[in-house]
Parts: sequence; structure tokens; C-alpha cells
Amino acid sequence: MLSDKPESRSGTIVVGILGGIGSGKSLVAEQLRQMGAEVFSADEAGHQALGDSAVMETLVGRWGDAVLDSHGHLERQAIAERVFHGPEADREREFLEGLTHPWIAREMSLFVDRLRQRADLQLAVIDAALLVEAGWDKACDKLLFVEVDDEIRWDRCRERGWSRQQWEAREASQLSIDEKRARASLVIENNSDPESLRSRLAMLVDEQELLDS
Repeated sequence: MLSDKPESRSGTIVVGILGGIGSGKSLVAEQLRQMGAEVFSADEAGHQALGDSAVMETLVGRWGDAVLDSHGHLERQAIAERVFHGPEADREREFLEGLTHPWIAREMSLFVDRLRQRADLQLAVIDAALLVEAGWDKACDKLLFVEVDDEIRWDRCRERGWSRQQWEAREASQLSIDEKRARASLVIENNSDPESLRSRLAMLVDEQELLDS
């Protein structure tokens, strides 16, 4: 567990989580939260961005009411179909990211600035699928790569109800696994169960590998 009053340094270490789709990045972030870290989720911030009236109006203006659910809210699956599939997917994804990424970046900056001022907090975590692609890794002191075999990642995505095509399309839209791993300062393996992952994370924390600046 993270101690309440770190003695070796002041301020907060910001760690970004890297890994392929289905690697368990959010599970790593959540387990670190349970150990005392503060976590920023880009996915949650993206949800908030899609609830913004100006963002919604712009997306409906581009894609029509087909991207709205029965309650008049933006429907993420309908949006995903436009940004990950079809001949215009890359262009549509760039358009969406042009709207949502500034929102996410602003919230992330506020998160990091606020927590870096706290002498009582050892660790902050950024959980963002496009951490490097969006340039958000520049806010991090360290990058932790979650290592998982490809077929295990695919099995996890299949359990979410994804098709192989959906998984591969999303994978292709991100930086390659090898490039992500090469950028990381630490690697943690997550091929088995959550309990084993938690033990490995606890070891990283206990040995100060996550916390040394």
C-alpha cells in the first residue's frame, strides 16, 4: 500500500498506463487506486465530452440523428461504427478526436496540476488508451506498460461482445504494441488473474519502482 507520508521526496509522481486493447490498463489503474493513488480516466472524460451540448450538436450535424439513442443522448456504439469501420473511418475518427481531445486534455491538465501540489499524495495515474498518440504522455513522469499475450487480449475483448474485426480495427488505430513497450520505463505482466496482477503491482509499489523520480 502507498504510505500516507512519503519521506524520500515531495510532490506526486504521475504514471501513465500503456498497453494494447484488452491488456487490462483500467484494471491496473483501479488496483492502484485501491492502493491509494488518484486516477484520471480519459474514457470517463470522453463520456463527459460527449454529454456537452456543443459537442453533441456538432456530431449530430455531421452524422445525423442515427448517432442518438432513444433518450436523445449520443450512442457510443453508433459513433464507434463510424470511426473504426468503413472507408472514411480515419477521417471521421480525426474529426471526433478534434472535438473530444481538447476537452480531455483540459481536464487532464487540471488533474495533474492539482495533484502535483499535494505533498501528501505519492502517486497519480493516467489511464488513457491514446496516451502517446495524443501527446498526453508528456504529463507523466513514468510510463508503465501492461504486457499481455495477443490471444489473451483477444479472448478478453471477445468476452466484451466484440468481433475479431472490431478488435483488430481498434488495434490498428493505435500505436503498435512494440512502440508502446519501447516507450515504457516499467513493464508488468497481466496474463492471468486480477489477484496475481495485484501482487505484481504491490511489489512495484513496495520496491519503490513506481515512485522513484
